[in-house]
Amino acid sequence: MPTSVREFIPNQIFVGLPWRNVRKHYEKIIPNLHKKYPLYFTIVGWNDSQHATDLFEVIKARITQSSHGIFDATGGNANVSLEYGYAEGVGIPRAIFLSTHGATRRGASNPIISDLVGSRRVQYKTQKGLVKELQKFSREHPYSIRFEKALSLILRGMNKGQKKSGRALALKIIHKIDGASEVRREDILQQLAAEEYRQTWIEFFLKRLHSTGVINCSVGAKSKVRVA
Repeated sequence: MPTSVREFIPNQIFVGLPWRNVRKHYEKIIPNLHKKYPLYFTIVGWNDSQHATDLFEVIKARITQSSHGIFDATGGNANVSLEYGYAEGVGIPRAIFLSTHGATRRGASNPIISDLVGSRRVQYKTQKGLVKELQKFSREHPYSIRFEKALSLILRGMNKGQKKSGRALALKIIHKIDGASEVRREDILQQLAAEEYRQTWIEFFLKRLHSTGVINCSVGAKSKVRVA
């Protein structure tokens, strides 16, 4: 059991999975989840360039930094079992996802590693089923719930067009922090201005997301923004 309070990024989700057969499904689904939810799903090795000998150190760090872990145990992958065990050791909330489709289990000695049999599992048969389960996970994640409550306050009194634009901007602000503990406030302003958002609109949402506790945005010339 962990003996100290673990510091983590509230909206970061670690995804551990076998690269053969399963990875492609998550890589197709995750970008769409990022457009709809304020969560950052991270797969080590997807957009990373670390040397193979450093891979497990990167994995351990990424797990420890995450608020939750999703481990797809389809095919009884040993690496996924190891990652799940490490997540259990550091005490992060976690769920096992498992495909019940026959094609994904062919050639595997066990459909699920024996050490994980007693763990809570989320089963899916098709990619559509996986989308449904990942969307359900995203809706019910504590950070998503906080974000939706904050956004309802921020958008109150706005018209339909402003609400749609405001929601998109709020999500973009949060996703500008993906993969980092914090980013420069000025960098966010410049990047969003390049996407043709008005500075006053960006400033408004930075301030309101901070005041509602969704992000932490410090003040001053060297202001930093982080997920709160």
